[in-house]
Amino acid sequence: MSLNEKEFFRLVGNEIRRDILRSVAQEPKYLFQLSKELKRSQQSLQRHLQCLLENGWLSQELVEGPHGPARKLYQIAKNLSVRITLSQHSFAIDVFDIQIGRISDPLDDFQTHLNEIGKDLSLTLSQGIQKDHQNYAVQIRTLNTILDKLGSIENFILSKKLTVTGQLNETISMKLEGDDHRKDRELAYTIFSSSAPIKIDVIQKEIKTKRTELLASLKRLNEKNLLPERGVDLMQKLEVTLSSQTE
Repeated sequence: MSLNEKEFFRLVGNEIRRDILRSVAQEPKYLFQLSKELKRSQQSLQRHLQCLLENGWLSQELVEGPHGPARKLYQIAKNLSVRITLSQHSFAIDVFDIQIGRISDPLDDFQTHLNEIGKDLSLTLSQGIQKDHQNYAVQIRTLNTILDKLGSIENFILSKKLTVTGQLNETISMKLEGDDHRKDRELAYTIFSSSAPIKIDVIQKEIKTKRTELLASLKRLNEKNLLPERGVDLMQKLEVTLSSQTE
């Protein structure tokens, strides 16, 4: 479903709302947590939270506290994708609300989907050329059709990526439930989701921690089977680095 472009940019054009979304996307937050993290008063944040709630970007849940009244827990309620098309003759911004369902394997039907689109593209190209290879209007319509079909592939991939991301977050949250080490969750997600080669300095800067604390986090994650092979390699390299520095 394509969303209203102006409404989208009205919501994300505000720095405070962007900060709220960025924070809550990492994990659900209470108002007092957002206030502390973003260094803003609870009163100033409430207006922006209400705006995001009214537009369906956030949802809230009343959670009973062990020693006090129930508090509102805020979490992301939408999966959005933005596509910007800019060329010599066109400019378009499309905002999509991607609806995602649970699937057992997020990549199991990708090849089938790709093959079907490929056949459709070949047919579209051949029909466009057969009609009139010198007719620019036909060629433009053909290319626009191809762009639309490629867009469907992009949305398909995005939906799969969002599904996997959601499953990853659930797994990490479940295995780290009750863990007091907040940065462990952030570190696990970073290692799993990063497509770039993992470097000690980059990870250390991203989660804002010392090397000794980083190594401790890696070891805790490894004990809970939350380190992929690249994370284990990082842990071993960091152990060697710290060991050589103390000698």
